[in-house]
Amino acid sequence: MPREVGNLGDPTRPASGTVRYVPDKYFDVNGIATLVHHRGLTTLPRSAPDLDSGQPVLFLHDAGVNGNTFAEAMDQLMDDHSPVSLDLPGHGRSASLDSLPTVEAMASHIESLMAPWGLHSLTVVGDGLGAAIGVELAANGSLPVSALVCVGSVGPFISLTSQIDELTQITTGKARRQFDTTGYAPEPDEKMMRKAFSHWVTTDPRATLGARQAQADWNGRVDLARVACRTIVVIGAHTEDGSKAKSVSFADQMKLGQIVMIEGTGTHSAQEAPSDFCAVIRNTITESGTAT
Repeated sequence: MPREVGNLGDPTRPASGTVRYVPDKYFDVNGIATLVHHRGLTTLPRSAPDLDSGQPVLFLHDAGVNGNTFAEAMDQLMDDHSPVSLDLPGHGRSASLDSLPTVEAMASHIESLMAPWGLHSLTVVGDGLGAAIGVELAANGSLPVSALVCVGSVGPFISLTSQIDELTQITTGKARRQFDTTGYAPEPDEKMMRKAFSHWVTTDPRATLGARQAQADWNGRVDLARVACRTIVVIGAHTEDGSKAKSVSFADQMKLGQIVMIEGTGTHSAQEAPSDFCAVIRNTITESGTAT
């Protein structure tokens, strides 16, 4: 059973200056200290976050970043639902120098964390690697996943070879680490890009490499037919045509797959247009019959 090992922030003390209060909780999950980000009231040690408002929504980040990449979307969703995210092992401020070795192990880690929380329904939102983990969670049935929203470079038709080769060069000292600014719509917001950089810089490239290798391995053997829940694949209008076609193929392989296009964005719709992205999540919750 997960064991909380810390609680950051004091809900009785308002944020001041440029610092805002955001509830974070550490849980010990199979020996790995795992940072969970949530909204709303804090709860007692060893207790789940308060997810009683509306529908619980789990956000799963891509390789090489952390759970705070969804901060703006979570802020906008908290008025009527209960958003929660986490830093995957090896990422952000969660423990371990390395990523977990397989997508299945990542899904199992999340199941060990959340199964004791007693949820009756859960919407999962995944970006890239997070979408792969979401597929596993939906297929396994250990958590009550009612709908899946996927964004970014998603699905088994995406090639990760060039990313893995570049990360291998970096981790062996043969190349410099550089922040990837591709995949955004033209003239991206400067403030958004600074935040994206801050989320990227917190994760060691060795963990990113391991996560991408796990994702590539999963891509080669996943059975998408195992997923029976409603699956929304979000595509930004400025997504490169080849990646867009692969996302469409991913949706076509799902039993209840559907494409939703968001104008004015690339592959980072959750960060580029959080309001539009949250509208997709809310519609998905309503159409899946899980809104309360």
